[in-house]
Amino acid sequence: MGKIKTEILSKSDIERIHKASLEILEEIGVQFRDNEALNYLEKYGCIVDRKTQIAKIPEKVVKEFMKKTKPDQPRVNRDFKPVPKREVYFRTFGQGTYITDRNGVAHPSTYKDQEKVLIVGNALPAVDGPTAAVAARDIPPWRSNFVGTIRNWNLISNPEKQIAGRSGGTDETMEVAMELCSILAGSREKLLKIPIITGGGCPTSPLVWPKIILDRMIQAAKNGMCTSGLSMAVSGSTAPMSLAGTLVVHNSEMLSSTVFAEMVAYDAGFKSIPARMGCSTTTIDVRKGYCPVGNPEMALINACAMELAQYYKCPNTSAGA
Repeated sequence: MGKIKTEILSKSDIERIHKASLEILEEIGVQFRDNEALNYLEKYGCIVDRKTQIAKIPEKVVKEFMKKTKPDQPRVNRDFKPVPKREVYFRTFGQGTYITDRNGVAHPSTYKDQEKVLIVGNALPAVDGPTAAVAARDIPPWRSNFVGTIRNWNLISNPEKQIAGRSGGTDETMEVAMELCSILAGSREKLLKIPIITGGGCPTSPLVWPKIILDRMIQAAKNGMCTSGLSMAVSGSTAPMSLAGTLVVHNSEMLSSTVFAEMVAYDAGFKSIPARMGCSTTTIDVRKGYCPVGNPEMALINACAMELAQYYKCPNTSAGA
């Protein structure tokens, strides 16, 4: 049976979004709230204002470092054997703060709820890489990042499942994740050959990268691991009301993270790393003042984000709607 491919953006649409994104990066710039990050950006051709922490990224710099991206990171199971290849992979995602029991009553999510979500995700055939999709609100934040990192590996026992090599928290939890995967791989050297760890996170839209996210991105990139930026720009709030305008904000944030990650990797002696573009962008409900997830606009934006990532030949993560 033939494949059906839906294309939302025309070639002209993509080129217009790309051009507008380049103008934003070069003329307005992106704020990187970390001096180490600004050092990399300045070293490789960006115009940096130390007072505002804004880096303007010239078009030639974007082109140079976007060429270095790898298609994607290896996908292996707990035994470090390749999992079946697919065009699209599905995983559980998020940091929900409440969970609803079978009796319909919602309560703050706990450490035990994390475990249940992982066990269910591990058992579902449609889920390729289960992760802890709810927060352990009964554990202090300074501990929960370490616990969550360890739990993501300990409960993946199905040999057909991918190791979901993502790490939240800080650069310290990135190191914990790399130590765990080095044990599974057999050594740190073998992990470098199969770099399954991902470090990064979400910008503060519009166009701001916080230090905690940059720390994780730097730690991953300078160790040859995958990085991931994931925009959560909101149409009508932190991005323009139009979906096209929102896509420009999203794309500018993702280009800035990809270019930055490749700079760090190149500086550390790596020719390139997989730098994933991510999207979990939606719109604001102006009547109620909240951001709905699962609405038609979110589906459109995330589908378009996938097409933009394909244009750049970058791996992509998009939220399901």
